Amino acid sequence: MLKSFYHSALILLLLTGLIFPAAADAAMKKTLTPKISIQEQYDDNIDLEAEDEDSDWITLVSPGISLELESPDTTMALDYEAGFSFYRDDSSRDSTRHKGRADWDQRLTRHLRFQATDTFIRTEEPILETDERVEIVQRQRNIYRRNTGQVSFSYEFGEEDRLTAGYRNRYFDDMSPSDEDSQGHEGFLNLDAWFTPQYGIGLTSRCNRGQFEQRDDFDQYAAGLTANYRWQPSRRFYARYDFLYHDFEDPGQRNDHRVHQGALGVSLAFGNHTNFDVEGGYFLQDYLNGSRMDGATFKIGLLTRGQRASLRLAGSGGYEQDYFSSENLGSSKYRRAFGSAGYLLTENLRIFASASYSRQEFFGADIEVDRKDELWRGSGGFSLSFLRRLQLSLEATHSERDSDEPAAEFEDNRVTLRLTGAYPFQI
Repeated sequence: MLKSFYHSALILLLLTGLIFPAAADAAMKKTLTPKISIQEQYDDNIDLEAEDEDSDWITLVSPGISLELESPDTTMALDYEAGFSFYRDDSSRDSTRHKGRADWDQRLTRHLRFQATDTFIRTEEPILETDERVEIVQRQRNIYRRNTGQVSFSYEFGEEDRLTAGYRNRYFDDMSPSDEDSQGHEGFLNLDAWFTPQYGIGLTSRCNRGQFEQRDDFDQYAAGLTANYRWQPSRRFYARYDFLYHDFEDPGQRNDHRVHQGALGVSLAFGNHTNFDVEGGYFLQDYLNGSRMDGATFKIGLLTRGQRASLRLAGSGGYEQDYFSSENLGSSKYRRAFGSAGYLLTENLRIFASASYSRQEFFGADIEVDRKDELWRGSGGFSLSFLRRLQLSLEATHSERDSDEPAAEFEDNRVTLRLTGAYPFQI
C-alpha cells in the first residue's frame, strides 16, 4: 500500500497559518460554525451490482465544524465533518467517514501571494461526484481515502500579469486488494501576461510522477501555449496548443505516447449574471509503438443566475486520462453533458434538479482490453430553511451505467432525507 504524509503536512501547514495571522491581526474577522446533520437514505443497490442487488436503509449522523478568517491580506477557511453510518440490515457495514477541506490565500508582499488548499475524504460511499462529473465509481462499498492538495506562490508583476509556481499531490488509497492505490506528485510553472489591454498569452508547464501499487509507474511532461485577444474586458477569443509526453517506467513496454491538442475558443460575459463559453479543437495521441488515436474536441458552457433562478448547462468531448481512481483505466475518448437548475419558490424554499451523461471509450496498449462505458445520473429535490438555523432537504437520485464489461454495469436508485443545523458566531 502506498503511504502518504502530504495531506497531513498540508493540513498542519494550514492550521499553522490559521493561528499565526489570528494572533497577529486582532481586527481579523473570525467566524466559527458548529454544525450537525442527520440523514436517512434508502438505496436499492448498495454494492452497485449488475445482478442480485441488495437494498438497505442507511442512517448517517455527521457532526462538524468550520472556521473562517478574513482580513485585507488573508482569507482562510477550514471545514471538517465526521460521519457515523449505520446500516439497518447489515451492521457489519457500519463505518466512520471523514471529510475535510482547508484553504489559505495570503498576500505576503505587494507582489507576492501564497495559496494552499487541501481536500480529504474517507468514505465507503460508492459514487463520488464533483462539479459536473462522476469521478469515482467504487463497488462493494469498501472504505477508501482520497486526498488532493496544492501549494503555490504567485508573483504579480502587473494588474493581470503573474508567474505561478507550485506543487500538487493526488493520493488514492483503496482498502480493497482488488483495486488500485495511486499517488501523483506534480510540479507546475505557469505564466499569464498581457502586453496590451487586448493581447496576451498564457504559458503552462508541468511534470507529474505517477506511482501505483500494481501497475507501472510513469512520468508525464506537459506544456501549453494560449494566445488571447480581448475586444472587451469580459469577452475573449483564444487559440491554444497543449503537448503531453507520457513515459512509463518499464522499458520493456511500448506504451509510451505523445498527445497533441489544439483548440480555438470564445469566452463571453453578458452583464453580471450570464457567462457563455464555447471551444472546438482536435487531438492526436501517438504511441511510440506506431499506433495512434485522434478525434475532435469541444467544450460549451452556459451559466446564468437571477434573483430567484439559476441555470447551468455544459458539454464537452475529446481526450482525457483516468490514472488516479479506483478503476484506473488509462486513456479515453469521451463525450459528456451536464445540466442543473434551481429556483427559489419562497424566501425559505428552494427546488433543484440536475442531470448528467457521460460516454467513455477507453483504448490503447496501456490497458488490458478496450472498453466503452455510458453513465447516466439524474437527481431532484427541495431544501427548506426554518427556525433560522435549520435546513431540511429531500433528494431522489438515479444512476445507471452500461458497459462492455458486464460486471461493471449497474442501476441504482436512492432517496435521501437530511436535516442540518448550524450556528455561526463571531469569535
